[in-house]
Amino acid sequence: MSAKPTADDLLALARSSPSAVAVHDKAAWLGLFARQHIIEDPVGGRPVLGGLYDRRSGKRGGDPLARFWDTFIAPNDISFDIEREDIVDGLHVVRDVTIETRLSASVVARAPMHLLYEATLDDGEPRIRRIAAHWEVTPMFAQVAGVSPGRLAVAASMSARMLRLQGLGGSVAFGKAALSVGEKGKAAVRRLVDSAQRGDAHALKMLGGNAITDLTKVIAAGDAVTASGTVDGAHAVLFAYLDRKTLNVTECRVYVSG
Repeated sequence: MSAKPTADDLLALARSSPSAVAVHDKAAWLGLFARQHIIEDPVGGRPVLGGLYDRRSGKRGGDPLARFWDTFIAPNDISFDIEREDIVDGLHVVRDVTIETRLSASVVARAPMHLLYEATLDDGEPRIRRIAAHWEVTPMFAQVAGVSPGRLAVAASMSARMLRLQGLGGSVAFGKAALSVGEKGKAAVRRLVDSAQRGDAHALKMLGGNAITDLTKVIAAGDAVTASGTVDGAHAVLFAYLDRKTLNVTECRVYVSG
């Protein structure tokens, strides 16, 4: 394929990722990505950078992505609950989902999430260039924390696997993903949306002319706040990025279905 990928091509690419995850097909999943790629999962943690020099393996390529699979995907059963229709905008696909991760027979965690897939062409074929998974780390930790034998075993296994595959720095970086713009960031985004609904010109410009209503599922991850909503009755997802020092919204993108 050398022509620009169609919306169906991009949807198929994005949906192939959870399909491969569901059946633990590592080779198929790795094959979905461009030679150079970025995975932010969760947004706010340390990104997985593929195609650059990797100090742990001593070479360029997809080793960081393979380690990500071995750390977070291989040991678990992961399923996607699709809550709203997928949105295609240019080479981007947005998915509004809740992901269920079964870490053991007795420990299951659910994470509401907004997923952004950015595609590119590698040798004329659509491939995933970036995945940004917006979800909140602290509520996920709360679901797996505890002193029951099952939860303690999961925690010990996760910690050992992360240290072995991600190193101390990667393990610490994952924990720091809990330090997002938080509730104050969410409040700033709600104020911006409310101002746009009242016709404020600056707020409307920030939101690309979209007056978003019915705001739900507001997620703070890293420097970003995402939210589900509607624009003129159509499903929409807002991605807002904030200055972490001032908590002012500095950039927005609104994806609207249809």
